[in-house]
Amino acid sequence: MTRKPIPEEFRLNTDALAARLFEPYSHQFVQKRSFDEENRKAAESFGQKGRDWTDFGSVLASLTQNPLWKTRMALARLYDDWTSIVGDSIARNSRVGRLQAGELSIIVHSPAWANTISFMSEAILEKLHTHPATKDLDIRSIKVIGGQNEPYKKRRY
Repeated sequence: MTRKPIPEEFRLNTDALAARLFEPYSHQFVQKRSFDEENRKAAESFGQKGRDWTDFGSVLASLTQNPLWKTRMALARLYDDWTSIVGDSIARNSRVGRLQAGELSIIVHSPAWANTISFMSEAILEKLHTHPATKDLDIRSIKVIGGQNEPYKKRRY
């Protein structure tokens, strides 16, 4: 027994069926925007108010007025001036970590330096408050990180 084609068997209009099936997907095949139209609008608005050139210095100045930028720039100055703030010997054995919620993390290389910097944290905090590089930072405490002893490992002989 041979069957009739589905459109004939169900008496479907093949044009309407195709339109109904492919209509939800038709937007995917249309170009989203016309670049010619955008180029024409850009050419018409050239020289109009709001399209004026500004110098790089004024753009940079407006960016650096952002409080988040000020904090990040001050933290970068702290990284750069770490040796002059704490001294050469401490700077060789430690580095600035991060500043979070007023707590400055200092990362050290050994347990001895962790102990030393923990005892000196009040003096370092005082130096940080008086140094011009850190005037925009709100540093209230110091946290020393690192310098843990290696756990004892059993060796097989």
